[in-house]
Amino acid sequence: MKYAHKDSNNFILGWYTPDLHSNIPTPNVEISETSWQNAINNGHNYVNNDGVTSYFDPRTQSEKEDETRALRNLLLKEEVDPLVTNPLRWNDLSSDKQTEWTNYRTLLLDVPEQSGFPSNVTWPTKPE
Repeated sequence: MKYAHKDSNNFILGWYTPDLHSNIPTPNVEISETSWQNAINNGHNYVNNDGVTSYFDPRTQSEKEDETRALRNLLLKEEVDPLVTNPLRWNDLSSDKQTEWTNYRTLLLDVPEQSGFPSNVTWPTKPE
């Protein structure tokens, strides 16, 4: 048996086993070996009083949106801008490649408009 030491909001603070630990902090919940392995394998950070673990994302909706937009902005800055803002590099591309990059840029800009935003985003594929 394992024990999940938890805080007042049921977030897991640590794992304990009587085989290794003489002092198991409270509050805690008894966890089966199978549940413990499942929690470890899946990055669970939350446990209910029945010993069922899960992952809970503590970020607010606004924080999730900000992080997804920040990733989108980083892709625009590091992948798109160096090409499309440099006339020499841009003019060296075929019209088909220019269209691919224009479409990629547009799809990145439209990420916040996706129905799954911010948690379930389909990221566009960068042109070769």
